Amino acid sequence: MLTHIRVKNFKSWKDSGEVKLAPLTVFFGTNSSGKSSLLQMLLLLKQTIETDEILFFGDENSLVNLGSFKEMIHRHASYETLELEFGYKIKEPFNIQLTVEGRKGSRKLSTAYNYNLDSFTFNTAVFWEQSGPALESCCYRLKSGEQEQIVEVDNTFNKIYGGPSKNEARYSPIIRLSEEFEEIFSSVYYLGPTRIHPQRYYRWYDKDPRDVGLWGDKVIDALLCAHMRRVKILKQGEETTIEDQVSEWLRELDLAYSFSLKPVGALKDDNYEVRIQKSAASPAVTLADIGYGLSDLLPMLVLCYYTPEGSTLILEQPGIHLHPKVQSQLADLLIEVSTERNLQLLIESHSEHLLTRLQRRIAEKKIAADQTALHFCQNDNGVSTIEHLKMDTFGNIENWPPNFFGDEMGDLFAMTEAQRERQKKETELIEGITIRPSK
Repeated sequence: MLTHIRVKNFKSWKDSGEVKLAPLTVFFGTNSSGKSSLLQMLLLLKQTIETDEILFFGDENSLVNLGSFKEMIHRHASYETLELEFGYKIKEPFNIQLTVEGRKGSRKLSTAYNYNLDSFTFNTAVFWEQSGPALESCCYRLKSGEQEQIVEVDNTFNKIYGGPSKNEARYSPIIRLSEEFEEIFSSVYYLGPTRIHPQRYYRWYDKDPRDVGLWGDKVIDALLCAHMRRVKILKQGEETTIEDQVSEWLRELDLAYSFSLKPVGALKDDNYEVRIQKSAASPAVTLADIGYGLSDLLPMLVLCYYTPEGSTLILEQPGIHLHPKVQSQLADLLIEVSTERNLQLLIESHSEHLLTRLQRRIAEKKIAADQTALHFCQNDNGVSTIEHLKMDTFGNIENWPPNFFGDEMGDLFAMTEAQRERQKKETELIEGITIRPSK
């Protein structure tokens, strides 16, 4: 599980400081406050793995497109150094062999010992030179209980985080850490805030997508894959299908009574349609004929059950097109998959309804306060800052920022004052009218 992130000179962030991450982490804040940028840092590292570049800033087909080093660096100051950091708690601690060099008199001594690694912090600094971005420094700070050991990555490696080396025997610890780095980001999945418009029919090409696509464009492919492969997941210790779990949550959220995948025409044609029944008495219609809210939610719902247990999901604005009641219920979905499927959820949201339900569930002990991390971001004169929201075991936020979700109390007070003034003027007008008797 990712335990923290930190960025320096990244977009609107001069220095984010160490930002705590939990199994369920939510970033709140105003528009352009830097929420998305913090999550983009992880996407930047993930997409870099698949290239030979020091950092792959992205293109129109990548997870995130940051343009160039100059566009990405804070205040476009290309002379500055970009620094990226994350902490990680290893799922299954393992031994790694380290070599400590020293001297005894005039002799050089090298001592190898096994280090039982349970967590580490990765830190890298990149600067710009004429030929492009270059690695200034990179290291892994290894932790085993209270012990800490630093392993540095030098320029003999062809990846920003390590990778293959000419001297594999000497650098075997970094090679092992590089494998762990790649494993971490292979389990990171991202779903953007915009969804592709639903289709009336879908074709099964006998392919297994890794996720539901950046914009939910592969959600039906994923469902068909799980359906045709008879994929099973665990629900409270019992096996069930992803399709059944999606149907159950759609009923729970009062978005649909039933949900099913139906073949169209001959089975050999591999054409399918998604049929939705809004209520027990209503006819089943295709996904293209239902409200946008359901098609907006479906990719996130499928992603939560289609990805392997222990994955990290980055979700931007889940439920943005949903009714406030459903936004509240999303908190229950997120709590369930976080606890039952061991998913780490990193969420950007503007929904006070989601937050209120989360606070309630903490008070009800459905999830512990220390299993969540809430942050509030804001931007002042082009520089982002972040404040960790301190929540007690009863769900109370101790350091509630002013105007967190706008000035609701101010609006209510202003409305009451306007009503009072209006009523006063209308009363004065009525009392000032002189009624004259008719002739």
